Amino acid sequence: MMSFLDLPSLTLSLSSIRSSTKIGVFVDFGWCFRRFWSEFREQDSFKTPYIQHCILEMPISDVSSNFTIEVGSASFALHKFPLISRSERIRKLLLKANDTKVLRINLIGLPGGSNAFELAAKFCYRVNVEITISNVTLLRCAARFMKMTEDISEKNLEIRTEVFLKDAVFPNISNSISVLHRCETFLPLSEEVNLVSQLINAITNNACKEQLTSDLSKLEYSFSPKAVQCVDSETPSY
Repeated sequence: MMSFLDLPSLTLSLSSIRSSTKIGVFVDFGWCFRRFWSEFREQDSFKTPYIQHCILEMPISDVSSNFTIEVGSASFALHKFPLISRSERIRKLLLKANDTKVLRINLIGLPGGSNAFELAAKFCYRVNVEITISNVTLLRCAARFMKMTEDISEKNLEIRTEVFLKDAVFPNISNSISVLHRCETFLPLSEEVNLVSQLINAITNNACKEQLTSDLSKLEYSFSPKAVQCVDSETPSY
């Protein structure tokens, strides 16, 4: 049986689900819920009493959104299960409401606003979210704010961003500097997740390595064997 964590990546055409309203942008995630839900119900993971109660209440045929999250001027029509399966913050907000039928949540203070939340929500729905040099800072901070950690779900957003940073950013000075510039937009959270200090250390270490390599190269050149000119000495006459 295929785990829902291994679902094939789903593609998304925002033009078909995004619409403008007088208050901002409205995004409906109902387009991919049926496939997600059919896999989710078969899993043994996340069987807390609260989630189990929610599962029993909702029929598999119901793919309409069952609550809305507002982020700034944007509204997202969502389903509770994909969100609570990967976000501890959303889970706690719903538990705090003490009502499985809560219809609306206003998410305040998310770094990156609606753009960050849309990517995080796609990730919760198992949509393929490409992590790049341009968005890794946004996603790393969003993962911390949404509490999308390994404690909630394997291969969650936080660890995915950390792996990308380790493999594609920290080893490269140019990439590290580019990401560091983007950290300014997400202060102080980018500092709280140690991203700023990690980038500075990476830049410093790589610069030292490059300087050391350059110095060793010059040193090897200076001590390279030089051609020795042999001159036959004349036999001294007596």
